[in-house]
Parts: sequence; structure tokens; C-alpha cells
Amino acid sequence: MAGLENSVLASLRALAPDKALLTFVDDEGADRTSLTAAEVVTRAEAVAESLRRWGFQVGDRAVLVYPPGPEFVIALVGCLIAGVVPVPVYPPDPFRLRQTLPAFAAVLDDCRPRAVLTVKAYDRARSIGVVAGVFDRTKPSWPRITWRHTDNCRPATAPVEWRSPSDPDEPALLQYTSGSTGSPRGVVITHGNLIGEVTANAVDLGLGERARGVFWLPQYHDFGLISVIMSTLSGNAHSRLLSPLAFLRRPAVWFEVMSRVRATHTAAPNFAFDLAVRKTTVEQRAAWDLSSVRVFMSAAEPIRPETVTAFLDAFEPSGLHRDAFYAAYGLAEHTVSVTMGGRGTLRLDRVSLEAGRAVPALPDRMATTLVGCGRLTKFDARLRIVDPDTREVLPPCRVGEIWVSSATKALGYYGRPEQTRTTFRARVAGGEDPTDYLRTGDLGFLHGDELFVTGRLKDLIIVRGRNLHPEDIEASVRDCHPAIRPGGVAAFSVPAEEGERLVVLVETRDRRADEQAIIEAVTERVQRDHQLACARVVVGPQGLVRKTTSGKIRRGACREAFLSREGVPA
Repeated sequence: MAGLENSVLASLRALAPDKALLTFVDDEGADRTSLTAAEVVTRAEAVAESLRRWGFQVGDRAVLVYPPGPEFVIALVGCLIAGVVPVPVYPPDPFRLRQTLPAFAAVLDDCRPRAVLTVKAYDRARSIGVVAGVFDRTKPSWPRITWRHTDNCRPATAPVEWRSPSDPDEPALLQYTSGSTGSPRGVVITHGNLIGEVTANAVDLGLGERARGVFWLPQYHDFGLISVIMSTLSGNAHSRLLSPLAFLRRPAVWFEVMSRVRATHTAAPNFAFDLAVRKTTVEQRAAWDLSSVRVFMSAAEPIRPETVTAFLDAFEPSGLHRDAFYAAYGLAEHTVSVTMGGRGTLRLDRVSLEAGRAVPALPDRMATTLVGCGRLTKFDARLRIVDPDTREVLPPCRVGEIWVSSATKALGYYGRPEQTRTTFRARVAGGEDPTDYLRTGDLGFLHGDELFVTGRLKDLIIVRGRNLHPEDIEASVRDCHPAIRPGGVAAFSVPAEEGERLVVLVETRDRRADEQAIIEAVTERVQRDHQLACARVVVGPQGLVRKTTSGKIRRGACREAFLSREGVPA
């Protein structure tokens, strides 16, 4: 796999120059800007030449800070051409620095880039905000680093040399994890990882010349960056990209565009399907034609069976095929996908599941329903369910940590050799299997050859010997009172003299809501569904529940804030 011929760059360069790759859609759903393969190459070469002129060397890092749009894609490809390692990040909001600047500063400290790449409009907003002193009393300051604009790079006047990766293990990009379980860490994704992933995507998802994708996934998140943008640049589809904010403001725009262009593929986290049902009308759904959609992928966060059923029922008048819903599981450390194609569910005995065994529920027993996440996506992949303490491989239908290895397992964490050894080079007990596995930190089990994910290892709530998954508690609480804000519930445990105790944070839709009534409703529901007492229920406005930039609940951060009383009502 050595050389440029085995990289996403090679796939891009081999495409017909007039091939339409990406179309950027405005907030109303109209096509705004399109990029052909030739336009991407020409403009990216100009960026690559500028990078070299600015003093970038092969292997230097460049942090990419861009609003959604074509300039991000051009800068990304320009970095790859120059052999510079791009580091896509969530753009810090100049008018919400207290909330958004610390994560940005942490990335700069960790990867030590030569400069930040951006566009003039964003840099101007940043500068005006700092000069105007519009921030709160803490007055955070931007880290000292050079900012470069790529939207005014002059076209190259001579043929541009493309950096050819000499080894599949040469770093291609640095993908920072979203921080749902701790401080963000930079995952080193190689050229070999990328070509392996986009090649597998083409097979697993039926991508190709006629595939038409419509996506609003954030460009700095691995799901949007690799599964959508990189896959599209390799020739797997023609994709239309919306701003995530456009979707959040008006979810209907997602479906309007899919109906208009006869989309075949799309993808989103679980919350988006809930939002789609709540924020679209029966009349709107009846007017859309989604019969061409072959894959409605759900990934990036736990998939709720109630969400799947409600979505498929609501959008049946749009012509949506029920078998188009396509559950998947993946993570940045594996260059996104691990399993794909989940369509079935299992109804399991809740008490047995808490004890680590997946047993079908009897009609009169408490049950938990899980959505399957499909089967392994790569021909060379190996997946094991492992006891995280003994490292013994567990049999089917036993819950343990998910371990996986394939050609798309990333190289490791940037600048963290010890964490890399622990996470990316784990060995199962017994010595008979020499494979170095990736420890995902997620819990699950195999039923046949299908993976079912039950939760995060570090988020597991252990009370009196029972293993409780916070997602189950959050799902119970979500609709127990009308004032509770969807997606605004976090459950976690805290230490106490008598052992671990449960705490639930709840966001409200309305500050005037009856707080005591909400507390009583939550307490009653948790007791009824889980036979568990709440040590504390905390009610507050939006922002009480800490989340990653991609919307995942940061339960560890919620726990720390609760224990330190930082931003959590006493």
C-alpha cells in the first residue's frame, strides 16, 4: 500500500475533472456552491503552495478553523497535498469564548501547530470581538499563534508537487475526539486508514457513481469528515452538504433537499431522528418523496428503539422504506466504522442484562430493548467481546468491552505513547491470539454475528452489585414530565459512604416550570423502572447538562461539575 496510488489523494486525482463532488446548500435548501474534481484540485494546489511559502514543513500540523463551506474542504486537501497534517476543530465562538475557547486552547497545546488556517470573515469576527471587549468578566484571551487566510491564496503559477505518502502508516490527519469521556485526545489517522475506510464504505453502503448523499454532519467530527467528505472526495458519491445550524433551526430543510435531489444516502445521530419527528408536520411529510433513499444511517450516539419506530412510522407517508434505516457503530480510533447494517432489535431481561448476560425477556419480566448495530465492515477485521478486568474473551450473549482490530485501526494518540499502548495494543488473555486490539471503552455483546452496544465502560453505574447503564435511566426519565427538555438528561453515580449513589441532571424547557414536580416525577420514574433511589435530582436551564460539540453527553464532566458545584445548583 505504499505511495500516492494508495491514498484518497490518488482517488481524487484520478477522477474526471468535470465530475461533480460536493454541492453546498444554503439555509433554505437551495444549491449555493458546487465543486468539481478539477476545482478542488486547482484551489487546493494554491493552498498547498501557500503553505510551503508560509514555512510549513512535511509533518507540521495546521489547525483548521472554518465555518461550514467549501473553504474547509479546499484547505483540507491543500494540507494533504503539501504533506501537512490537518487538524479540524470546532470553531471557537468569538462571542461565547468562556464556553468554547478552553477546548480550542487545549488542542493547540496538545498538537503544537505551526499556524491556524481560516477565512478572512472568521478572523475578522475574532479580532473585532477581542478589540471590543464584549466578553464576560473572566476576559479570556486567545492563545498566541499565527493565523493564516486561505480564501485569498493565489493560483499556482507552476505545476505543484504532490506529497506522496511513502508508507501507509504515514499520518494523514489528526482527529480530536469529542471528549465525551475525558479530555480531547488527538487520534493519528494514517493514509492507509483513510483508503481502507473509504474503500469499505463503498462496498458496505453501495456507494458509487450514482450515489447521491445529503448530509448536515459537522465537518470537524469524524462522522462528517471521513464518512462524508473524504468518502466523497474519493469518488464514492456526489454529496450535498448543509450547515448543522440550518438543520437545527429547521429540520425540514434536510428532507426538502433529499426529496428534491432524489437522495440515496444520508446519516445522522439518534437525536436528529427524534427532532425530525417533533419538528416536521404530517402535511410536510406527505409532500416529500423519500422513496429513493436506500440508507438512513444512525450512528455516533446510542440508538433508541423508540426513536427508530417513531421515525419510521412518521415518515412512512414520505415513501421511506423501513429497511432503509441502517444502524451502525464506530469511533474515531477505528477511522469511524466498526459495524454497519443493524436493522433488528432484541427484547432482553433487564435484571440479567445488569448482571452481564443477554437473555430474552419473558412477557411478565422487566425488559430492555436494544437496536442491533450490524456486522463487521472490513474483511480483515477481528472483533472480540472481552472481560475488561481479566482480558478473557467472552462467549456470545455475554456483555463485555468491545475490542476490534483491522487496517483502519488508527496509529494511536498524538504525543501519548502510554495511552496508545494501553488503548491500541491490547492483548487478550491466554497468549494464543497475537492480535493488537483497540480497546473501545464501549460495552456490548454479540448475538450471532451482530453487535449490540449497551453503553460506555467508564459511565457504568454500579449500585449494590447491579450494572446500570445511564442511557437506560435517561431514556426512562426523558418523558416523565412535559417540562423536561429532550436531550437534556444526564445520569451518573457519585461516591457515598454506603457505596455509589445515583444523581440525575434535568434541563427544563421553561424556567417557570414547577421544579419540585419535576423532581418528584423523575424520582418516581427511576424507582418504578429501575428499583433505584435517586440521591439527588438537579433541575436547571439548558446548559446544565455538559455535552461534546457533537451533542454527546459528557457524564464525567457532569459528575465533576456536580461534585465541585461548578454551574450546578446547590
